Amino acid sequence: MRRIRGAVAGVALLGVALLAGCGASGSSSGSSSGAAAPVQKQDSGEAADGSSTGGAPQSQNKPQAEPTVTRAIIKTGSLTLEADDVDGTRQKVITAVSGLRGQIASEDTGSNDEGRITRVNLVLKVPTASYETAIQRLSELGKRTQIHQESTDVTEQVVDVESRIASQRASLARMRALMTKANTIGEIVSVETELTRREADLESLLAKQKNLALQTELATLALTIAEKGEAPVKKDPDRGFVAGLKGGWDAFTATFAALATAVGAILPFAVLLALIVVPLWKFRNRLRRQPAMTPAPATATATASTPPPDGK
Repeated sequence: MRRIRGAVAGVALLGVALLAGCGASGSSSGSSSGAAAPVQKQDSGEAADGSSTGGAPQSQNKPQAEPTVTRAIIKTGSLTLEADDVDGTRQKVITAVSGLRGQIASEDTGSNDEGRITRVNLVLKVPTASYETAIQRLSELGKRTQIHQESTDVTEQVVDVESRIASQRASLARMRALMTKANTIGEIVSVETELTRREADLESLLAKQKNLALQTELATLALTIAEKGEAPVKKDPDRGFVAGLKGGWDAFTATFAALATAVGAILPFAVLLALIVVPLWKFRNRLRRQPAMTPAPATATATASTPPPDGK
């Protein structure tokens, strides 16, 4: 009986041990699966919203915004108006341009025999932003008979000049740094020469930049105001054979006029020279025609007076 009880007790202990091992393995496997599940969920969540893992590729593939470039435009034009009172219209034009912060660059007026102004030519400078407004306001001051407008894009030139100025300034900075390191007189003279040349190039670029800025900031408008019925009519230029014929005739008349001018300038001197040379030439010919008065030879006289010899 004791052996049976001992065997039953051993089997019971073995079962308890087996149950304990299964519980431990179940708990360990459950804990490991529970730890791995959140990691997989986190990875899938990051890939879905792109906050960390998927965010970097999206930011790299996103195109970068290009820098904005302000267009530089040069605007020019011409405008012709007819008015009853040319001088009064001229005053109104000056007032309108001043209201747009513009200025009168040049002025040329013409009048009739009575002294009344019948024609005015103005070159106006107005801000480019107010160019269309200026044309509209000026067109209301009279009858518009002719208008011409041009726009030139010089953005590339402006950007190129700015880039060259930046490079030139950096080059000057390097040359000034070399100047502080020069020891001998030859090195100092060489660096100063190169520095002077580059400073001159920089000044030239700055002048070009200023000129472009003035042309782009201020538009140019040529305005002509004429009395009604006397406005100049703009004709289309001739081309082809007619243009060549007119050009040849103009060249011929210009050459003939130049020759006539030269002859007219020389003629007084030619007359004076003739008055002096002609009498001298006649006097010289008269001296040549007079015979030379020479005495008879002495031998001939002696022969004539000597008697012949005897026996002859």
